[in-house]
Amino acid sequence: MTIATKKGDVGETSLYSNERVKKCDVRVEAYGTGDELISFLGLLKNICPEIFDVIETIQQKLYKINSYLATKNGKNRFLIKDEDLLFIENKLLEFEQEIGELKGFIVPSECYEASIADICRAVCRRFERRVVELSLNEEVDKIVLNFINRLSDLLFMMARVIGKLKGGNIHGFKRDDQ
Repeated sequence: MTIATKKGDVGETSLYSNERVKKCDVRVEAYGTGDELISFLGLLKNICPEIFDVIETIQQKLYKINSYLATKNGKNRFLIKDEDLLFIENKLLEFEQEIGELKGFIVPSECYEASIADICRAVCRRFERRVVELSLNEEVDKIVLNFINRLSDLLFMMARVIGKLKGGNIHGFKRDDQ
């Protein structure tokens, strides 16, 4: 068997549940953006070993979300659970305590590694927009949206923690008009 099946040559792909859809389908856009996030997190995981385990756990949860999104009518229910959401929320609190209060806007650039975390955050927010768009026409489990929303917050704080580890500006910059 080869990876090149040629079935996608006409602009269609198969969902996990075997239905064929156009490659520009909102569902494909949603889980494709999730895949992009998983890939960028892989980069971050390998350049920032201090948070390797946290990112590894997040990637595993995102794979579950993507398999859910790649299945019509919510047939695929080996989804994330409340404790997975709690994992994100607890890490967010832990990182907030480590960083302290932000005093202004953050311009992503504390260091190379933190900049990659900020790219992950931006992709995560796009992922959320795509899943929200999907939810306008099809049922999407609320915990999926909760998880992705909290994850973007966590990635924001993760970038600040990485910046702190690497000696960057983690408290933000005041706006000129303040």
